[in-house]
Parts: sequence; C-alpha cells; structure tokens
Amino acid sequence: MRLFYRSISLLSTILIVGCSGAGGTVLEDFGIKERPEGYVSGSDKVMANMKAIGNAELKRLNASNRHGEIQYDDSDSLRGKFYKEVRVYTRAYPLDAQPTGRRGNSRQRGFTGLIEYAYEFKESRRFDNRAEAAAANAEIPGRKRGRERFRYNFNSAGAWDGARGDSAN
Repeated sequence: MRLFYRSISLLSTILIVGCSGAGGTVLEDFGIKERPEGYVSGSDKVMANMKAIGNAELKRLNASNRHGEIQYDDSDSLRGKFYKEVRVYTRAYPLDAQPTGRRGNSRQRGFTGLIEYAYEFKESRRFDNRAEAAAANAEIPGRKRGRERFRYNFNSAGAWDGARGDSAN
C-alpha cells in the first residue's frame, strides 16, 4: 500500500514539474517536447564559438613549439647528423560540446568543448653539431603528421574561460 501512495506522489510530482517552465526546458533539451522557434541550446552556442577559439589556439600552440627539438639522424652508419624538428599545427577541428555537472562543492555549471588540431613536423637540414642545428630554421616538410585533441572549459552562457586546453589524447 505504501508503494502505491509513493508511486502516485511521484507521478503527480513529475506532472507538476513537467508542466512548469523548468520542466518544459528539460523536456525540450531531451527532445521530448518541441523547442520554440529561435531556441539555441548552450551546446550550440559553444560549438559556434569553438572555430574562433581553435584559430586563436593554433597561434598559441605554434608559438609555444617554435623552438622545436634537436634530433639525431643516424641513417649514415659512419657519421650521424643533427637536425631540428618543429611541430607545426595547421588546422583546428571543433568536435563536440557537452554540458558538465557540478564540480565539487561548487554549483557552477558549464560546458566542455573538444577541439582536434592537425599538425605536421618540419625539419631543418642536417648539421655536424647540435649548436648549428639549434640555430637553423626548420622549413623542410617532414614525413610525420598527426592529430591532437584538447578539452576547453566554458561557462553556462557558452563563453570560453580563456585557459589553455587540457590534452584529451
């Protein structure tokens, strides 16, 4: 009998909340109720901003990797050579935007956006010592290419917090 009364109270609560404005928004977000014309979800706002964020982060990533790394080429069995290898990010691809729940004790909600960056390695010509290789420009296209994903945080209005992305690989 208790179960019967609990289920009736639960159903009445769902009906009351479902008819209210907050319940209607929840039903719209889950696709149960039709959205009003001109409705833009938070995820849609984030996705609209992520292309510009990706382009800005391309510049930051390329600036942070401009010095590259010195590598050793031992393909010649008698004398190896040093060369500089620089990772150059070429394109940004916004992938996904998802709402996040509460973080810890804070009531702040927001979104996380995932952006994938394509990169390729550029190489310098080969040198006999490490110092010459470090001073050289890496302009020769390398054979290695890849992609890397970063996760960015957005507030509840869909605005980026300006922080660097966290690697999501």
